[in-house]
Parts: sequence; structure tokens; C-alpha cells
Amino acid sequence: MTLREALRNKKRSTQEMNHQANAWQVYGEETLVLFYVNWEFNSAHLDKLLDYLSLVDKLVVALPVGTSDDTIFRIANLQVVDGIVLYKDMAECMNDFSSAKFAFEGTDAPSVDAESKARILAI
Repeated sequence: MTLREALRNKKRSTQEMNHQANAWQVYGEETLVLFYVNWEFNSAHLDKLLDYLSLVDKLVVALPVGTSDDTIFRIANLQVVDGIVLYKDMAECMNDFSSAKFAFEGTDAPSVDAESKARILAI
């Protein structure tokens, strides 16, 4: 697999990423889906990624549909990011993940069921 293919493989649908997160869980690795409304490349956001990665084994960044390809490519190039998903509705995206934990940056958590609420981390 070339580097280009590896970077493209980081971006997946929520269903595909859920399957990947479940596969990671089989090996004892926890996944965190980190929701952003507006990603900016600055030291604060990059530092926050490291903070979240210290709590889990795999980090998936969730971005709103319509995020520029440039931004997605730059995030895919970050070594600490294991996957990228795009979402239209945060609550719907959360429901697609059966075992991952969740965190939110730049927004509050949406109204979700008690099971999903229990999987929300906050730093």
C-alpha cells in the first residue's frame, strides 16, 4: 500500500469506521470519536488531539459534511489520527458507533440516549 492509499483509507463511512473500531476493540484497543464543528490548524487543536489520544488507543476525527478536501488531507497526514468520518447529524453519527467513546470540541454534545451519554469524555 502506498502512502497515498494509506491516507485515503483513513477517511471512511461511519459504518465502515464502526467495523474498524470493533476490530480494534477485539485487540483491547479503545476508540474515541472526536467531533469538531470547525477544525483549524493551530497548536491548541493539535495539543488537544494528544490529550485525547493519551486516554484511548485509537483516535477518529469526525468533521461536518462539506469540510474542504484540503482540511481532510491535512488531518489524514497527522500521525495521531487513525480515521476520519464525515457527519450530517452528530446524534445520528454517534448512533452508528456501537462501542466507541465520544468527545466534542467547539460544540456541546447533542441529545442522545443514556448509553451514548455514558460514553462521552470531556477534557
